[in-house]
Amino acid sequence: MPILTLVNEGKTIEVPEGANLRKTLLQNGISPYKGLDKALNCFGNGLCGTCRVEIVDGKNAPPLSPQDELVIAGLLPFYARKTGKNVRLSCRINVTKDLEIKTYPQVEMDKQLTKERLALTGIWAIFGGFFFFVIIRLLYELATGR
Repeated sequence: MPILTLVNEGKTIEVPEGANLRKTLLQNGISPYKGLDKALNCFGNGLCGTCRVEIVDGKNAPPLSPQDELVIAGLLPFYARKTGKNVRLSCRINVTKDLEIKTYPQVEMDKQLTKERLALTGIWAIFGGFFFFVIIRLLYELATGR
């Protein structure tokens, strides 16, 4: 059975092979969530990126899928995150080998990407609002016969 070493907590846990990391952490009284994320998360569906863990030295780290990469970097259109290369979502890891992990990895805002996302969101909002106005106007004209 694989052994899970939790660096921050100073614990080791023997895990059945193929066990989900997030569920294993929760069953052992260790929350992968920090602060408000304990209440505001996707409950292990791989959508929110709040159950991040860091695989120490990348040893036995599962490959990062494109979907995981997007979620870890931040899906919201206005906020982007910078994380380390060994950061993974605990809800998307099935433990098959010994892992040494750190809970609550360092995350900071990617200011440049956030600015770009804000600009694109603003542009889409302006164009979306314009086209919405045009469609409403056309529907009004069709309904009133003008």
